[in-house]
Amino acid sequence: MLNTLIVDDESHCIKRLLHLIERKPGIFNVVAACKTVDEAVKVAENNQLDLVFLDIEIDDKTGFDFLRQLDAISFKTIFTTAFDNYAIKAFKFSAFDYLMKPIDFDEFNETILRLNEKFVSKKKNSQVQQLLENIEQKQPKLLTVPSVSGFETVLVAEIVHLEANGNYTYIFTKNKKQIVSKPIKFYENLLDGKQFFKCHKSHLINMEMIKTFHKGKQAYVTMSNDNSVPIAVRRKEAFLGRFK
Repeated sequence: MLNTLIVDDESHCIKRLLHLIERKPGIFNVVAACKTVDEAVKVAENNQLDLVFLDIEIDDKTGFDFLRQLDAISFKTIFTTAFDNYAIKAFKFSAFDYLMKPIDFDEFNETILRLNEKFVSKKKNSQVQQLLENIEQKQPKLLTVPSVSGFETVLVAEIVHLEANGNYTYIFTKNKKQIVSKPIKFYENLLDGKQFFKCHKSHLINMEMIKTFHKGKQAYVTMSNDNSVPIAVRRKEAFLGRFK
């Protein structure tokens, strides 16, 4: 049986996976179902896992944060995700299995059938390493933004900052403001973390577009488009660390 870990912060998603697993008796031994990255890391470090069903957005962290914290990865990873664009392309490029939410039984069954019986390796899984390199080093040069007449493209290099508005995100360039129907977390995962910094729960800034930093109880930065963006108290130290 496959020692299996489920990592997802939504109870109904965990229940759905457990239901699908129960329909295929004799294959899985569910070691744990974790709702946080920290909890999942502890389980992975203390158990010999064969398979991990891994969500992308896990509370305020991601499935990639979970993978990065492990010294050795000897299990297969099946991503369970609602993303349907850049992230999925990265998974395909790295030859990863994935399941789109809500998970369909037939698709679940096909994915499990594709698992190789000799998938466990004693060395760090090279596919995982390749995926992390893709996510960390290869960001798109263009973003596609829907418009009334079709869509527009935005050069990533010209993005000054992004601001959350519920499940929508405002994208600011030097002379323009556009709104897209995706949460800011999507762009946080999509854009290069070396260039873009989440300085506040609602703001993501292009570090190359900062004009001035204003210290104080409520610190903030003035961007190249002259907009002011707050720096959260808990993010201030990490922000200043970028300049050391």
